[in-house]
Amino acid sequence: MLPPSLVLLLWLVVQSAAITVPFTTKTLSVPAIKDSTNGFNLSNVNNAKINVEAYFATLTVAGHEFKVQLDTGTSDLWLDTTGVTLSGVQDLKGTTSVTYDDGTLAQGEITLANVTFGNFTVPQPFISAQGSNASVNGDTGRLGMAAPALSGVANTVGGAPLMQTIFASNPGQQNFTTFQFSRSEATGTTDGGIFSINEINPNFTGVTNSPKLNGISNFWWITFLDGIKVNGVLVNGDSVYSEAGQTANQTLALFDTSSSTSKLPPSYQAAIYAHVKGSVFNSTTGYYTVPCNTNIELSFIFGGVEYPVHPIDTVLAEDNGKGGITCVSGFYQGPHAANEDFVLGANFLRNTYALFNYGESAWGADPPFAPYIQLMSTTDAKTASSEFSSLSSQRQQAITGSASSSDGHSVIPHLSTLSTAFFLLGSVSLCSALY
Repeated sequence: MLPPSLVLLLWLVVQSAAITVPFTTKTLSVPAIKDSTNGFNLSNVNNAKINVEAYFATLTVAGHEFKVQLDTGTSDLWLDTTGVTLSGVQDLKGTTSVTYDDGTLAQGEITLANVTFGNFTVPQPFISAQGSNASVNGDTGRLGMAAPALSGVANTVGGAPLMQTIFASNPGQQNFTTFQFSRSEATGTTDGGIFSINEINPNFTGVTNSPKLNGISNFWWITFLDGIKVNGVLVNGDSVYSEAGQTANQTLALFDTSSSTSKLPPSYQAAIYAHVKGSVFNSTTGYYTVPCNTNIELSFIFGGVEYPVHPIDTVLAEDNGKGGITCVSGFYQGPHAANEDFVLGANFLRNTYALFNYGESAWGADPPFAPYIQLMSTTDAKTASSEFSSLSSQRQQAITGSASSSDGHSVIPHLSTLSTAFFLLGSVSLCSALY
């Protein structure tokens, strides 16, 4: 471990000449889809009974491991350091916070230490947020992966978010990350899928041939959505925004890896669920309750390409506390934010291999080019429809211990249950304030 004085010196070098910062790195091994040797230790933690599902990676600070959510909607790294003594760290004499849409908060002193993430070790400031109530499923922090402009740490003491520090330590490469989230209907911790930095998984090299979806925000991963198809019927338009290059049929979609479900405008949500026999809209929660055997054919269209959503991701299930199961829409209706029509979380992203290229215009390199996203579909619509019943049965067995099929008569869950179960849009409240 580097001595504290040298860690501080290296961090100061990052601020003044980022590309010259000393770092420790090895050639990243490219993980197979189920490769447990993935250096980021991506895991899927699922509590099927209350439908809480999250994806975590592992990073190390001063010899201590932290399990963190990967969040493309915020920029700062915060860690809950309760009960942990970190040696060789520097107090940077500043405090900041990250506030989430559900009212939870991570705040504390800004600390500098060596951070190891995968095969990278760099000096990095982070928020020491002891006792944060923003943790989910036993995680001990969150790694923000949005633009530096959102960083409370950078705005308080200078420096750069972790991803930018890592990119700066590897000059001459395109700066990107990739995600392919796993699907699990079981309760517990399973392999989380794929996460990589500046590496493309060999099973998904075709992603580079996908349309480049230009980022249209200096803060978040937002791009144009051409529309959706519901049971073969096209639905588009109805945006409340008018951005440069946006057509009348396009809306704005934000990708948020830390959200378990997705937010849609009312007209789109109704197009998906209102026609379902037995569906009931709950204006308090923004969700439809639906029969648990609801098999919906849904796809999203980006850059003229359709990306099917597995029907198991369109219907969520949880224990209703009465010996049965409540099923609700996987896509909910929420108020308009200051920056997007849609927020697409894990239940959409599970159906893609997603590449987030950070570009160069916002990160200080030359020649500049704008950030963009590329998506490769990983869901075959016909196969997904045929296996829906089996997966639904597996999910029900995980919740109740019974594999019997549901009669489809759901009860409307209490608001308190939903607000606890669905940790939604964790970054949007902070983002909206800064847009």
